[in-house]
Amino acid sequence: MGVVISKPAINIREQLTELKATQGYEERQFHFDNLVTNGTFDTDTDWTKGTGWTINTTTNVAECDGTQTANTDLSQALSGIQAGRVYRVSTQLTLSAGIFRFAFFDGANSVSPDFNSSGDAVYYYTAARDTVSVAGRGTAAFVGSIDNFSIYEVDPSDNKVIHTMPKGWKPLHVFEDGALQREGSAYDYTVEYDGFNYIVKETVAPVAPYSTTVIGVRA
Repeated sequence: MGVVISKPAINIREQLTELKATQGYEERQFHFDNLVTNGTFDTDTDWTKGTGWTINTTTNVAECDGTQTANTDLSQALSGIQAGRVYRVSTQLTLSAGIFRFAFFDGANSVSPDFNSSGDAVYYYTAARDTVSVAGRGTAAFVGSIDNFSIYEVDPSDNKVIHTMPKGWKPLHVFEDGALQREGSAYDYTVEYDGFNYIVKETVAPVAPYSTTVIGVRA
């Protein structure tokens, strides 16, 4: 003797809609970008250029030809900086002569150590004030170019780039330039909670124009 059990078909879309309606389920998309505008130098409008600096919109780099006076800057005023927080500032150098420094103007000028060879230049900076202008500073006779200028907030305990979710939200899915990332310390990112906010921490430091998109849900 057989027993036949009949169950109605389940419509997953209807079930999800009902769940959202009854449980207060809500999703939202958040974008976390490099704090610098146009760190890839594909236009000539976002940076204040000192003597000798030009923006090459064909190769998308900032170039300096060695004719500048000492310590001439390629600068940009920043928003989104918060005093006391630590930031990772980086660029890619192609250097022929002179030296390159990162410079910060936030009431008391701060200048990084010298970079005098081609390659990645990276510096960690603690903001003294909420208002800051950051510059790529070339000394006299500085000849070369910079690309992918970026500034991201980092966790000062390990210098990993972090993205803080708005209060009341936690991450569901994380995308880097449209690619779905994997959670875990051995993969792409980890999630931490500081008692107030959820924080997405990158396992590999990004460069401009790297952007992070997080699909968040109500915590």
